[in-house]
Amino acid sequence: MEHFAVVQSIIKAALTGDEAAVRKQVSRLEARLRKSGANKEVATLERLLNASSEAKDLVPSQVEISRALITGETLTPEVHPPIDRETGAMLCLIDFPNGETPKPVYGRAAQETIEGLLGEWRNGGALQAIGVEPTRSLLVYGPPGTGKTLTAHYIAEQLGLPMVTARIDGLISSFLGTTARNIANLFDFANRYACVLLLDEFDALAKLRDDPHEIGEIKRVVNTLLQNLDRRRAFGITIAITNHDGLLDPAVWRRFETQLFIGEPENVAREALIIRFLEPIIVDKATVRVFSYCLPGRSGADLERICRSVKRSVVMASEEPDASALFKALSQVLGRMPKLDHAPARILAEDHQAFVSLIANDPDIGLDQTEIGRATGTTQSRVSTLKKERRHVDLMERINAQ
Repeated sequence: MEHFAVVQSIIKAALTGDEAAVRKQVSRLEARLRKSGANKEVATLERLLNASSEAKDLVPSQVEISRALITGETLTPEVHPPIDRETGAMLCLIDFPNGETPKPVYGRAAQETIEGLLGEWRNGGALQAIGVEPTRSLLVYGPPGTGKTLTAHYIAEQLGLPMVTARIDGLISSFLGTTARNIANLFDFANRYACVLLLDEFDALAKLRDDPHEIGEIKRVVNTLLQNLDRRRAFGITIAITNHDGLLDPAVWRRFETQLFIGEPENVAREALIIRFLEPIIVDKATVRVFSYCLPGRSGADLERICRSVKRSVVMASEEPDASALFKALSQVLGRMPKLDHAPARILAEDHQAFVSLIANDPDIGLDQTEIGRATGTTQSRVSTLKKERRHVDLMERINAQ
């Protein structure tokens, strides 16, 4: 058997649990396969290694928290959340950590902020020794679908604490003074137990007090909210989330030690999300790059929805989920979307060959002609011909003129 010596070395390394040795031997096997022209097998090995790295990145490492840092009773499933006295509506929902919250994928700045916060909790004792506490309040803002709520759940999961999520429909009441009372009751409940308090859709509670479109009741609500946020610092962790940071009262910002903007994923984060959302299909670098090239400016929620639709299309076409099938399915999904304001996505939706011409002439995509051919189901000679024909130029000019 050809290359049996390398395969034997891989098996030995795997049996001893030496991951570094396994990867080293797989690299040896890749080099030999590439030399013999077995490019398909090389691509398969690359996909397996990439999938392994992604799975390893998602394994959470829970922060060990000293009980001196978190006060309050233990919150259990038997505890009932507080309710609105008039309507009986629950003021919050309670979620318990289960180890299943995936690690969010961010750009570098957001990633550093989240890891920095968790690092503070890992070193809470050292911070207290010099007279400071770990960050206990975080305001997360940005456009919809970018992972803000997932971030809050991930933090609670890492801290090993239940999440108490305010229910806006339960808190806000048409009865005068009831909304303020509900907010106070919610904070009293959260302060009693060791938990993370999540205030989602925060702008519904913390609107500008001088907004001419709001009635006087909003001033009472915001004042109550500010007072309770101040009290909350002595008890536990609070995370607030909003899609509309411009609506927040200025005094609210000062109540949060850290403010984090989460926008649409940058290129590296976008590719990581595409790999995650296409699972369990294993995709190579070229396919991921093509998807990412067509989907800049999309939120994480958009990427998940598009990848889910692509997988459905592949299955309904009764095709093997290889690179060519994924490419065709992406084209179909983009073609069904009502509005495409990104020219490469429009070109792929309208003309496969023009799209191949486009990426073959764009060095920024970072793919050679062999990789482009593999990702699009096009022969290398045809890729070369399309590159010379520059078929995409006329279509690009028409799209830009619209």
